[in-house]
Amino acid sequence: MNRKKPPAESYKHYRYSYSFKKQVIEEIENGQISMNAAALKYEVSRSTIKKWFDKMGNFDKKLRSMKGKSPGEKIREMKARIDRLEQEKEILSFAIDMISEETGTDMLKKYLPESQKNFKKGKKKG
Repeated sequence: MNRKKPPAESYKHYRYSYSFKKQVIEEIENGQISMNAAALKYEVSRSTIKKWFDKMGNFDKKLRSMKGKSPGEKIREMKARIDRLEQEKEILSFAIDMISEETGTDMLKKYLPESQKNFKKGKKKG
């Protein structure tokens, strides 16, 4: 029982345009299609799509692998910092108002030390 295998089909090597590759990768990244489904839909091997994805896919992922921060991560951090600073500002404003009421002086006035007052006077004269 010697069964001979049919001869292997010769593989054709195609060159795909950058825009085509980018379109396939974007569909995968946006969750519109899986890698396997893309391979079937576009009649490209899954390993080829995987290579495209590794080379051209998700810039944020590449940055994270190089220990950098993606623009999205930076934006989230900055928003968190803004929220924290706004809370601090509210607390400090409340404290200044309380101190101003207790002491009877306006704490928001800009007081200059004597050395700086003299320095400013000297500048104006000269």
